[in-house]
Amino acid sequence: MEQAMNEKDNPRSKQYDSSWDDDIEFDEDEGREEIEDPLDRKMEQWDKRDWEKWLNTFLTFPFTTAREEDMDEEPFAPKRRKPFAVGTKMIVSGIRYDSFHEAIFAHAKQGSEEGWIPLADLEVTPKTDPNYWAAREYVVWFANR
Repeated sequence: MEQAMNEKDNPRSKQYDSSWDDDIEFDEDEGREEIEDPLDRKMEQWDKRDWEKWLNTFLTFPFTTAREEDMDEEPFAPKRRKPFAVGTKMIVSGIRYDSFHEAIFAHAKQGSEEGWIPLADLEVTPKTDPNYWAAREYVVWFANR
C-alpha cells in the first residue's frame, strides 16, 4: 500500500518536487556517485502505486493532450494521417486499466472519432496544465518499468 502523500508528492501542489524529471548528472570524481538518483526513489514509490486509482484522483477530465508516441507503430513506417496519429491533439474524457496490455488507456476524442489510446503514448502540455505532472509520472514509470 502506498504511503500517505505529502505536498512534495502531490502533483497538484505548488510545492511538488519534480526533481526526478531533471537531467541530473553527478560528478563521480567528487564521491557523489553514492547519492541515490531521485528517479530511482520515485520508481520505488511508483512500483507500489495503484495507477488507475491514483490517476483518477489527480487527473481532472476532460483535458487536452497530444499523441507523442505510438507503441504499435513501426519506427520507420511512413506517417499516415489517421485519427489519433502521432502529433495530433485530442480530448481525454476518462481512463481505464487494461489487464491484457497491463497498461492504462485513455478514452480520447478527436473530431468525430473516439477510441482508447495508451496513456503512455500521450503528453499533456503545457507544463502549467494541472494534469501535466500526474500524467507525466505515469508515462515515465511505464517507460522505465
